[in-house]
Amino acid sequence: MRWGILIRTNSGRSVQSRIGNWCVLLMIFGISALTFGTYKSDGSQQDNQVIVPIPFGEMNGNDVYNASGVVPLADSRFLFCDNHSGDALFELDLTPDTKKKGPLIRRPLRGLAADAISDLEGMTMAEENGRRFVFVTSSLYVRKGKTGTSAPVPPSGLLRVNINLRDELTAENMPGFRNWFIKQAPSLAASATLPADDGGLNIEGLAWDNSRHALLFGLRTPVPEGKPLVIPVRVKNLAGAWTTDNLEMLPPIRLSLERTDGEQGIRSIEYIAPRQSFLVIVGNAISHSQVPFVLYEWDGNQAGKMHRLNVSFAQKMKPEGVTAGTISGKPVLVFVDDGGGYQVVQLNAALH
Repeated sequence: MRWGILIRTNSGRSVQSRIGNWCVLLMIFGISALTFGTYKSDGSQQDNQVIVPIPFGEMNGNDVYNASGVVPLADSRFLFCDNHSGDALFELDLTPDTKKKGPLIRRPLRGLAADAISDLEGMTMAEENGRRFVFVTSSLYVRKGKTGTSAPVPPSGLLRVNINLRDELTAENMPGFRNWFIKQAPSLAASATLPADDGGLNIEGLAWDNSRHALLFGLRTPVPEGKPLVIPVRVKNLAGAWTTDNLEMLPPIRLSLERTDGEQGIRSIEYIAPRQSFLVIVGNAISHSQVPFVLYEWDGNQAGKMHRLNVSFAQKMKPEGVTAGTISGKPVLVFVDDGGGYQVVQLNAALH
């Protein structure tokens, strides 16, 4: 079996917005079972191609949308989280040619107390027994404290979000999740008290692993010995009481990356059912590093062996979310950009 992908932008001309000027290019991508590649007009394969984001073209108040995770809501409809908004998710609707279909739609998270959670960074979806659940995690980070003071811990947690027939969202935040997570992973105890840029605990990826019946937490930091950590947490009953008694931590997984000039941490992880594997986006572990974003494929093995895919991202793009879905019935990948944009990859299966 081989898999092919196409990637294209809304137009071939420059797009201007308050977010900035980005050149939107028409590009065609191909994907085989093990690698992304692009093709020249004569059909020969190029070595690499760059994914360029399409700007959202609107602002979240005074800020760009810091899209940090994404899941499919329905055909041509996607939900993403913004790490500056702890009380809502946002809906991105797309036309058959991958353009935005109207403004982004704010979907309030009903049932949460005011300021119950902040810095939503990872997002995934699981389906079981005819029910669909969205899970969203905060980064669990601590802020840098003033000299002589302890680092403050912002409101944090793990959300279970239910979607009703009218697409209203109701969320539950698991009590005491951060403390449980650190206690169950004692190797993270020291990092849990440090700011992220000092190697402190910072979660940016979340995926559902049906084979383990577990949520996979992808760490941006710490990165012990240069190997990003995936922490699997088994959920005993997806529909059960949303408490830490419903969880069981499994052995951590250390992912192997190609050598770079600086540390790379996990910025997104998601299971892509048509490929029967996870796509893992890694990028600079600490904010002042210039290490690029890179896309890997991982089959979920405990050894953490991955394959680097032959695609790169535009310099200004901060890809922090990827998911599989459909647009007009056609399978696609959707990337979202922490810098305020998105891009669509059409996933076309062909049997040979």
